[in-house]
Amino acid sequence: MASSSSLPATLRMLRAAWRGAQEAVSFSSTRLRQHTGTHQHRIDRYSAADAAALAGQRIETAPFRVGGHEWPLHFYPRGVLAASDDNAGRVSVDLIVWSRRDPWWSLIPATPSDVTAAYRVSIALDGDGGNRAFCTAVGPHRFRGSLSSSGAMDVATVGELRAALRRGEGAGDGIVVRCDVTVTSLEKESRIMWCIRQLVSKINLDSIR
Repeated sequence: MASSSSLPATLRMLRAAWRGAQEAVSFSSTRLRQHTGTHQHRIDRYSAADAAALAGQRIETAPFRVGGHEWPLHFYPRGVLAASDDNAGRVSVDLIVWSRRDPWWSLIPATPSDVTAAYRVSIALDGDGGNRAFCTAVGPHRFRGSLSSSGAMDVATVGELRAALRRGEGAGDGIVVRCDVTVTSLEKESRIMWCIRQLVSKINLDSIR
């Protein structure tokens, strides 16, 4: 039997061993999260809009929210660069990230934060059952801070879109521009949250079996 004088020393040794074990089994976790959203923007009488547009002029969609950010899409019927004759023959798009802030917090300068997203833009014609006539995809792309863009991408040539509208004569003169955005982030988790997530996942799997 241990003497009363040696008991406190033994307890101290046990406590030190327990702390050492805790430090030796340190744990952290990172998980991938993805948020996906879709926005559709309709342009009626597109032939008239095409005829009136100049190179560099854009049509802006309403901002739509995905992954905690607002995403307006810029659509250029005659290309992005007003000074380029070559660019004027292309139908182009550019996705913008916009981080909306509470009005009170907007008085304080924000720290720029990066956002990683992939997106796809497609153009469907009136009366075509929603089938995509033209499509382009970008990403994953890193958007550096609010109001940054992915850079303009061509969806079709002006001639290709005009010809497609002519082939669909009688079906309408409008187009629908669809944008699908997937925002990707890496998030750190505490050990407790990781254990809870694993437990919930196991419960869900057991309920399926």
